[in-house]
Amino acid sequence: MGKLLILATLAASAAATPALADSGSPSVSAVQLGKCIVRTDRGVAVGLLKSLPLTGGQVDWSAVSLGVAGKCQDAANATVTVSALRGGLAQELFKRDFVEFGVQPQRAVYDLANFSLPVEKDLMGAEDPTKTLFLTADCVARSNPNGTEKLIKSEPGSEQEAKVFDSLGQWLSACQGASRMAYGKAELRSAIVQAAYHVSARYWAGQMTYAGPAFRPGGVQ
Repeated sequence: MGKLLILATLAASAAATPALADSGSPSVSAVQLGKCIVRTDRGVAVGLLKSLPLTGGQVDWSAVSLGVAGKCQDAANATVTVSALRGGLAQELFKRDFVEFGVQPQRAVYDLANFSLPVEKDLMGAEDPTKTLFLTADCVARSNPNGTEKLIKSEPGSEQEAKVFDSLGQWLSACQGASRMAYGKAELRSAIVQAAYHVSARYWAGQMTYAGPAFRPGGVQ
């Protein structure tokens, strides 16, 4: 099927302050961990996206139940952050369930992962770093699905990922609007990947009929 999501173009100002704080990337071990958990026990993966905090430091493994997916956790990924793990899980689920952004999912709609992100309109303008991060990510995912898909398919820390972030710069700046909070690449990548799955799942479940920007930042018409 052709891509069905309705796209909206953002005329971002090149002079806007970038959303990136540094050139860091999510560790490869975190992405591999997410992939292993999804492949081993999809239910555990979805459960983690529902239960893990949206952001934070290292995962507290003593408070996480992986079941048979426990074999995926080892010394190499013991210090993975919450954000990186969430991104790894969402990325693998997206690749399996949707393959492409805007195309009918490969998985039954009723069986898509259902997890919450703080992207409701009544949260707009809240000077909270986590809310601002996910509002920005949701806006980028809706407004530039092609760039978002390229980000999902790029390897963390790769030259390709760096080029994708460069191309997303105007959307990142525009989607932040008046907010000028800065985020690292690892954190921002994770949020955008989660937002991509979240938008896609809601769209195909009929929970939203328009996949344009979550909000229009100042200066964008």
